[in-house]
Amino acid sequence: MSPLSVNAGEYKSKIGLDSLYIAEVTVDTAAAYTADTPEYLAPAAEASQAPATNASTQYADDQPYDSIVFEGETVISLTVTGLPPEMQAKLLGRQFDAVSGRVFDNPGATPPYFALSFRSLKSNGSYRYYQYFKGRFSAPSEETATKADSPAPKTMSLTYTAIPTIYNFDIGATNEPVKRVYGDEDTDNFSATGWFTAVQTPSIAAASALALSTSDPADGATGVATSKIITLTFNNALTADAIYNVTVATAAGVLKACTNVLDATKKIMTITPGTALAGSTTYLISMGVTDIYGQSLLKVNDFATV
Repeated sequence: MSPLSVNAGEYKSKIGLDSLYIAEVTVDTAAAYTADTPEYLAPAAEASQAPATNASTQYADDQPYDSIVFEGETVISLTVTGLPPEMQAKLLGRQFDAVSGRVFDNPGATPPYFALSFRSLKSNGSYRYYQYFKGRFSAPSEETATKADSPAPKTMSLTYTAIPTIYNFDIGATNEPVKRVYGDEDTDNFSATGWFTAVQTPSIAAASALALSTSDPADGATGVATSKIITLTFNNALTADAIYNVTVATAAGVLKACTNVLDATKKIMTITPGTALAGSTTYLISMGVTDIYGQSLLKVNDFATV
């Protein structure tokens, strides 16, 4: 397992909710999974997610031997401001008559399966995104009351029960059914681009081998100023401890005291010597770094000062 790479923003609390979207699941078989283009559901006020879990402890040799945990469906309780009649009919598989603008609420209808997505604002201004792949909506709970001196808006409660897909997705180590995908804007390499324009089905891409993309000064450079601040740019984000694994020394092996700093992307390392470099001297930049995927790079660059 690769080293854990965590950003401080990933710990921030969720303080908001918006962008509630659905997409009808058109195919979910052993051969394929497809869903329609997502469409806006309703203004969202609350969303609680409660996975059903069961745990059992197996005993052997008069002591606990194994812990077995199983996760079943997830019930998402949604509170929305309201639903257009045609949208409510669609969620429940009921008939909407566009000519008369009426819904025929036949309880025997079977609700179709939908994918569900939304996002939650965090206290630092970033978002966490959620995508469920398959679930059904139950008939909503509604409340009305007489108008009084103080307005008391009545919301609508929806229940969405999410289950894993039949289709087995490639999720890296195995091919398995998947119930949801979620991601956080504060997580390295996460992008929410297109989150609400298509259902976010799992896709696994192999990480590029860790490499040094550019260096300033370049490897083998001569005539480098003694005041030079060194910059190394890598193709993948590095682990935080990479700053301790890059050193600058003379060709004779005398270490140069430097301050190493990674930028926000964790791909660019700036190396600032504590004092000026010696003139007419060859220096070696020794790297032994690891990226967030657990891949390592051992490399030595050299340059000569003027």
